Amino acid sequence: MVKKKAKKKARKRLTPLQQIRKELTKLEALHTKEEAIVEKIDEIIDEAQADEDSFDFDKWDGTD
Repeated sequence: MVKKKAKKKARKRLTPLQQIRKELTKLEALHTKEEAIVEKIDEIIDEAQADEDSFDFDKWDGTD
């Protein structure tokens, strides 16, 4: 009985330049997500400041 060796799937090996491009693409996608998060945080801060600025403390009676 002769054993057959399992064929290994040929993996396409990326060149160093292709690897760099792949990593740069990942980095660009990450940067885009980062910008979206920063914009959302800025919006939250702006809304909080607008709410704080619009509150009139002179009209607030508070509790005695």
